Amino acid sequence: MNTTTKFMLASLLAASSAQALANDYKTTVEYRHQYLDGSEKHADRFKAFLDTGKNIGFELDARYSNDDGAFDAMTMNGSEFSAFYYKKLNKNIVGLVGTSLDFTSAGLVYVPYARLNYAFDNGFRIQGRYKWKFWDYGQQGTDGNSYHSKIQQFDTWLGYKTGDWDFQYEFQFWKEMSDNAQPLFDNGSTDYLHNARVMYSIKTADGENWRPFVEVGQVKQSRTTDERQIRYRVGIKYTW
Repeated sequence: MNTTTKFMLASLLAASSAQALANDYKTTVEYRHQYLDGSEKHADRFKAFLDTGKNIGFELDARYSNDDGAFDAMTMNGSEFSAFYYKKLNKNIVGLVGTSLDFTSAGLVYVPYARLNYAFDNGFRIQGRYKWKFWDYGQQGTDGNSYHSKIQQFDTWLGYKTGDWDFQYEFQFWKEMSDNAQPLFDNGSTDYLHNARVMYSIKTADGENWRPFVEVGQVKQSRTTDERQIRYRVGIKYTW
């Protein structure tokens, strides 16, 4: 059993224990399939989210790549565990701080972050998140010497909910802070993405919630050129 598998099993056990102690927890599981039209690559992601009801939450996800077509020779290419604390500052604002451990085949990435959510009374919302990403393993730099990547990331979301429909636009921006680092996009030290999502909520009589969604995004295709590609996603969230 490899290290990633052991960690995922331990994390699931810890989350299950926290769930048993909570009084009014909510659990969400999510599955998402992705296709990139430039590289013609498929990928899948499974995520579990636990809100303990005591201002503490946990997330665990697993990422899979596909060799050729959809669901072809699926291979795990990373997993991430996150723990965070959140607090409602007033009726419209929620603040959140947390940290993630991102397990890759080469090593760990440490990701502390902070997030602020503001919900307007008319159904609109705006959210922002700041992340620091620290790679614990060396990579070969542009001059052949090793470097440890350190990336600052800022994410922002603008959303609107009306009835059972939810619409959201997302923008992400990355900045590599290490000298000698491999480029992020177009031979530069920055990268960005745009993403739009439409989600529909189906609530059952016993309080369960099914939320299918579709996403369309624009992301990079290459580190060394200005080529971009369209990213398509389809998925579903289930909360009970």
